[in-house]
Amino acid sequence: MKILLRTLIAIGVLTLSCVHASPSNAALNASLQAIDSDESYEEIKALDGLRDKYATSYKAHTLRYKETQDEHIKIEKKFEEANIPLFFSLIPYCESNFRSKIRGHGTAGLWQFMAQSGRTYGLTIKKGNDERTDMCRSTDAAIRYIKDLKKEFKSWYLVDFAYGMGEIKLKRLIKKNGSEKISILLKDPEFPRGTKDHFGKTLLLDATIYHSTSKDEVTVRPEPVEG
Repeated sequence: MKILLRTLIAIGVLTLSCVHASPSNAALNASLQAIDSDESYEEIKALDGLRDKYATSYKAHTLRYKETQDEHIKIEKKFEEANIPLFFSLIPYCESNFRSKIRGHGTAGLWQFMAQSGRTYGLTIKKGNDERTDMCRSTDAAIRYIKDLKKEFKSWYLVDFAYGMGEIKLKRLIKKNGSEKISILLKDPEFPRGTKDHFGKTLLLDATIYHSTSKDEVTVRPEPVEG
């Protein structure tokens, strides 16, 4: 009995330390299609090695998703009501690891709004009351911003690029390359690394959560071992 119990505990520890090998190509393609890409994962050479490159962050974000699902459901509902792909509801995991009180260099909250952008989209930002750290208020602001980007750029994947690098930078890259294709834009040496990382990580998470055929792909914690 003791040997069996030790074996079960060992299996549990191994399961805890390993996340599923990451989503299949089919799931990644479904995720790309959901954000308006007419290119497949296999056609976008700049995404080669995506799983290996972001293996560590993928594990961390997936674990964090499991820990915060109750909170994320509230955000998910807001995006469903706004008719925005649920891909965008996952941005906080890659921006702030889904921590509403976190602060960066001039940024704050789940969505990492700068002060000027936050105020533009209706957030109160002053000493003692920074609504960038309010989950509901900041999510509403993010939705307004994403909707404005959609009106401007038409395709959802371009909206994500603009969210990461800003509208002016993206417009310049599109004009420079004479193309809006993901495969062309991502291989441009001037495409910001941070935006590419943000896109790749969100794509992996979205493919796993919303487009994988097996829910086991997001089961990253073992069930308790009964004594």
